[in-house]
Amino acid sequence: MEDIRIETYKEIEDRDIKIDREYYEKLKTINYSDVETTLEKTLEKYIKESREPIYIGAKDIALLLVILQDPILYKKLLSKEDSNLSYDIKWAKYIIFEEDNGGDFIPYVNPLINKFGKDELLAFVLFSSNYLDYNDKKVIFEGSTKLYLNLLDIKNNDKILILEDKDLDSSFLIESSFKNSNITIYSNKKSSDIDISLIPEVYNNIELELLTDERGRPKSNFEYLKARVEQKEKLDKILLAPSLTFEYSKNDEEKYRNMIQNDFNFQNEILEKTSLEWLFNLLTINHLKDDGRALSVVKINTLSNPKNKNIRKYFIENGYIESIILLPENILIGSSVSLALIVFSKGNKKIRFVDASNFYTKERRKKGDRLNPTKKILEENNIRDIFKFLNSDDNSEISISKGIEEFSENDYNLDVIENIEVIPEFENSKKIKELIDKKIIKDIIRGSQISLDELKDLRSHEETPYIYLTLSNINDGFIEYENIEDYLKKIPEKQEKFCIKNNVFLISKIGNPPYKFVVAQIPENRKIIASGNFAIIEVNEKKLNPWYLAAFFMTDIGVKVLKKAYIGVNFSSLSIKKLEEIAIPVPSIEEQNRIAQRYIDAITEIKNMKKDLKDKIQAVKEVFFEK
Repeated sequence: MEDIRIETYKEIEDRDIKIDREYYEKLKTINYSDVETTLEKTLEKYIKESREPIYIGAKDIALLLVILQDPILYKKLLSKEDSNLSYDIKWAKYIIFEEDNGGDFIPYVNPLINKFGKDELLAFVLFSSNYLDYNDKKVIFEGSTKLYLNLLDIKNNDKILILEDKDLDSSFLIESSFKNSNITIYSNKKSSDIDISLIPEVYNNIELELLTDERGRPKSNFEYLKARVEQKEKLDKILLAPSLTFEYSKNDEEKYRNMIQNDFNFQNEILEKTSLEWLFNLLTINHLKDDGRALSVVKINTLSNPKNKNIRKYFIENGYIESIILLPENILIGSSVSLALIVFSKGNKKIRFVDASNFYTKERRKKGDRLNPTKKILEENNIRDIFKFLNSDDNSEISISKGIEEFSENDYNLDVIENIEVIPEFENSKKIKELIDKKIIKDIIRGSQISLDELKDLRSHEETPYIYLTLSNINDGFIEYENIEDYLKKIPEKQEKFCIKNNVFLISKIGNPPYKFVVAQIPENRKIIASGNFAIIEVNEKKLNPWYLAAFFMTDIGVKVLKKAYIGVNFSSLSIKKLEEIAIPVPSIEEQNRIAQRYIDAITEIKNMKKDLKDKIQAVKEVFFEK
């Protein structure tokens, strides 16, 4: 066991600038947009003209301006005596007068001294997340604090642990402290945001716990949490913040799996291949009181990744998961990672799923914001919508509750969309695997993997009988032969087996809905190789019409069924194994043929309409030259 050393924020207690609860609420109403825009332009100008990289942030400048424009504070700043000066003044003197820091930067600050009022500057310090931080792009989203506070339901006297790889999110610390005065917040990360140090009521609630090695260097969040589980009393609330596992490597995962295996009595199959996020969750649930609650913000692929199946089973069957909320895409500042929020507690008999992907307000960011020009935020009404579905007993397209016994049928998959989407059972439903076993589907193979170098040598600048088919050649249910660009000089002998037959069913191996697929129609005297981005399905046409397959997968229900065969989040890929597990309706061949013909007639009409439109567009282009 390792000792955890306790520190506090007492070293910054002596300040000239202090904010109490009443003043804090007043500052919430202050418009600071001009401060934000001006300081960002100042930083940009300094970076362009300075030889040294910027080391000082916009919030630091704002606080410096508060000192410089206040006569009393300015007088203290010029004092030669340092012994009785506050933290603020000592810091400002260092910024301005130290050899390594002063000089070059001051000309950029001087014009701003009387430009803004104290309230504007402090409001910016406290509430802005829009400015461009050149040193640390914090992974947060606007509205997260209100959402976390509501979900955790913090009470007076609660003991709370916050874990985050980046610096502590000060807004959560402030709001939770103001809401409940007698709480204790533990962390092994200081807040780099200077705003927290301005509010004594907040930093007096924080106990900074440091776990260091023999050289005094801080150890990882994971090692800190593990030491806490071994040494400390269990806690009421735990928050695993969004950026927690972003910086870790595969080697770290292996290291921490072994660490847990050696020191805790978990079964091998639970930990085998388990991702770091779930290892954190495992320690978290073991550090939580029986009536406690924890939040973990995870990348959504951890909810369904096969390698986490066993540990998901452990959490589900032990009743540790209360609910899972899918957050809006691209909601993070500085990251495009898709996230879900897991609510942990003990004794749950069911899990509530909420698809909150559309519960956001789009805010146009100010000019110059390079992190996220169009920002998605969670406003009060968005959070109310989340809780309306979270607390409801009704099932809908937005939310659903599932008993823990239901998950064994689907590999303990916790993906929100997959659990919410209810796919009706079809008459004459059969799994693809069953169709393969009965030779109704003859074969499923991947397309040709021709290397780029080999393809470069094989490409022909002129039309030939040999075509290398790519996804771009498939549109609206047809192969667009008129737009083929990849003609080949020949078909290499080793690639002959990839030449597709007439009426094979091609489906895209990569991508997101709507998926691309086509029933291949091979012109006479043509040979076509399908690229590796296709799966090639050959069917027994006497029992399964390939055009019927296309018609089914074109429907909304068909898309949902097919989606279950793809794995991955931002860049999904077709899994042949998962494809074999999906079920499709297989009526009589006569009924298939009728549906197939209606589908062919419909897409043929679309094809003709597109050609007609193309001709009309060309005619418009030539109007000017008509006599």
